Amino acid sequence: MRKYTKHWRDSASLIIAARNRGNQREADGFNYKVLVFKRTEQTSFLPNHIVFPGGSFDPQDESPEWLSLFRKHNVHDRDLEHLTTVAGPRPYIFQTTQYDTLDRNISLRLCALRESFEELGVLLVTNRPEQSAAGFSRAEYQFDIDRWQKEVHDGQTDFLQLYNQLNVLPDMWGLYEWSVWITPTQFRKKRFETAFFLAALDEQVPVNPEQYEVDKYMWSSPKQLIEEHDKGDLWLAPPQAYELHRLSYVDDIDALVRFARRRKHHGTTAFCPVGFNAADGYIGVLPGDDFYPTNFDFISENEQMDRYVDISLDELRALAQNVHRVEHRGMHSQTYLHNGPPLDKHLHVLGKSEETLLKAKL
Repeated sequence: MRKYTKHWRDSASLIIAARNRGNQREADGFNYKVLVFKRTEQTSFLPNHIVFPGGSFDPQDESPEWLSLFRKHNVHDRDLEHLTTVAGPRPYIFQTTQYDTLDRNISLRLCALRESFEELGVLLVTNRPEQSAAGFSRAEYQFDIDRWQKEVHDGQTDFLQLYNQLNVLPDMWGLYEWSVWITPTQFRKKRFETAFFLAALDEQVPVNPEQYEVDKYMWSSPKQLIEEHDKGDLWLAPPQAYELHRLSYVDDIDALVRFARRRKHHGTTAFCPVGFNAADGYIGVLPGDDFYPTNFDFISENEQMDRYVDISLDELRALAQNVHRVEHRGMHSQTYLHNGPPLDKHLHVLGKSEETLLKAKL
């Protein structure tokens, strides 16, 4: 049993960015869109929220049979080292234990790929283990998607069998480690540690929404999704909102891919928001904020949560010299604050790192 099994479930999510037709930039300046969907009312987690495709880790994601598929396609140890050798901070979700059949850097990518196919029918494939020179993935859709999606989603067929049938590899190399989010401790009954990956496509591909989980899907730019959330036209789950704010400062998909390929060498710090109530709202603090608990174990309740209920968010902000937080004044009113450098050389939530990071030589 893994260390945190009794506290949360492991999951993986995939941010899929696709180039606009003809590489055209739309009115908001973006030449790409990201794929999101609205969860149905009957889903047990985040109903009616706008999310990236993703879901819980499943035993099939670490089946030893994947190794047979890799060998069949001449995938060697050195090919897998590109995925398993990462410097910098490593959240527990990426740590491989004696109980794991596959390296977690591999099985979590397989989880993200499976969930994207189960929910939206998007299957990312490759014919060779090395990445393309441009760093883009590709989707396969010339097969009976309806049948395979239903059988995989309902557990009638393992995801692995689909790749065997198509005689292709899952494109694990086209998935870039992006972030890790842990559900705050106050949500004790339903917590997840989720590894987010990013994949890029040279074109928007057909989407086949699964009826039980998906109310509707959409291709939209990060900026457009944020604007619709702010207007109250849709509701973004907090991790999705934060990641879209980061992406909103990168309007070129080629620059995004160059950055994602380079950033993987710096590791990932897990984000588990710690909440404090204020007189006029609520804040969720993140690593780097003066209010973030020292040596936080991701399990303990925040005993100071109501310490500041008699002062305003502005007054609360003034009590910290270093801030990395989200101020909530309502469902559709959030303010993102971060006056320090981005962790792990990532994109800054306020865009402060865009020029230096995206123009750096690879």
